[in-house]
Amino acid sequence: MGSEDAASSFFPHEGTYEGTAGQVFSSATLVQRAQKKVLSKVASRGVVKHFVSDAATRLFDNLCTLLKCYYNKSVAEKVVKNIVKLVVKLSVVARGEHFGVEQQSQLAIVQRQVHHLCLTVLSFGKVAYSYDRSYLLAILDETHKKLLPLVTCCLSEKSRRRLDMIFEHLSKEQLLDSLFRVDGEHSALLSQVVSDLETLIDSNDL
Repeated sequence: MGSEDAASSFFPHEGTYEGTAGQVFSSATLVQRAQKKVLSKVASRGVVKHFVSDAATRLFDNLCTLLKCYYNKSVAEKVVKNIVKLVVKLSVVARGEHFGVEQQSQLAIVQRQVHHLCLTVLSFGKVAYSYDRSYLLAILDETHKKLLPLVTCCLSEKSRRRLDMIFEHLSKEQLLDSLFRVDGEHSALLSQVVSDLETLIDSNDL
């Protein structure tokens, strides 16, 4: 993918699920809100407003559901909200042609790393007993490190803190162990995540 396609093809469209006390968490609503907030500042630069993906929406929502099995509702939703905000902001910057040669190169590195991470999760989710905690933690750490210079250079300090928070919570050993346990309680959700990742990869969105 070129710089114009970075992250933007990962935008969700629609998808909700019921939270506790009847509250509904919707990654689609969150993305649209973030897009409007960011794009209102750059509309004159010709940034396209909506790039949507049903598979991305499902992936965000299923990830939030999985995180709620380990963290409380507030933390789980905050992790996913932070992911969405970073995806939207990086995409807007990329499509606004604000990346220099060095940033475009770093973006390509990040894309390859995220692709590698997703393929690893997909493989561990499809092949029983293939899960390797140390290997996955190493890939998560490397993904964090490769994203950090891009976020630091192009976004705010608050965005950098969001990035740190995301990987801090996704890299918990007990969370990963429970997620990839063969015939574990999260098998059905993991299967949905794998399906969403396959769709995104097959459509070159990841």
